[in-house]
Amino acid sequence: MEGLTMKSTAEDQIATFDQLSTHWWEPTGPMILLHRLNKLRVPMVVEGLIKVGKLERKQRYTTDSLQGLTILDVGCGGGIYTEALAKLHATVVGIDPARHLIEVAKAHAEKQPEIKERCQYYEQSLDEHWQGAVGKYDVVVLSETIEHVVDQSTLLKQVAAVLKPGGSVFISTWNKTNWSWLLAVVVLENIMKRLPKGSHDYEKFISPEETEAILEAYGCHTVEQRPFYLKFWESEWVWVPFNKLTYALHAIKQ
Repeated sequence: MEGLTMKSTAEDQIATFDQLSTHWWEPTGPMILLHRLNKLRVPMVVEGLIKVGKLERKQRYTTDSLQGLTILDVGCGGGIYTEALAKLHATVVGIDPARHLIEVAKAHAEKQPEIKERCQYYEQSLDEHWQGAVGKYDVVVLSETIEHVVDQSTLLKQVAAVLKPGGSVFISTWNKTNWSWLLAVVVLENIMKRLPKGSHDYEKFISPEETEAILEAYGCHTVEQRPFYLKFWESEWVWVPFNKLTYALHAIKQ
């Protein structure tokens, strides 16, 4: 991503992601880290729902394990996570305010008859979407999104609002530590140039404790929190026992 810089305003960030839209579905292109993250975040949804009794254990090994579930992917981008969930037979709604990314997501899904009916995309922020979707979703996924939002409390309040009672939210994001700043900003943005320069603002990083506290305030109880790490020299994400960099979280609406 040599030469690609992300400005500070929300509008400028959307414009920068739009510039990346043509490369979104290149598995080893600029979005390689999002493609590789599916190896962790998709199984976590299935396993998390098994742990809370929403799915049977045997569904861990089936190709339609999410059948019958309605999922909202907030900040879906070009649909990498959305499609992976739809391939497990969930009905997935993807929302993102970046117009060109939504166009890319729609076009990519349209080429795949086995999933295109289960993927719906809208050029919207959650702020625009939530009032017409209160209590609609079994699951909300919020992956690599919350760290780009200024009002994180309102975002999570709206997430809770669109969940059904007993519904699950799965979040993955950067922890607020010196180590996460070093990896995201110094290494990935400035040294390796794997991310647009300026795409991460340390002030918007959020600790798991703060995320859990906000969710609890809106009636969502955290049942699992798992740290993971980027082996940046291999572009591979792995679960780890130390919580210094990135984490995934599963909470349930009471």
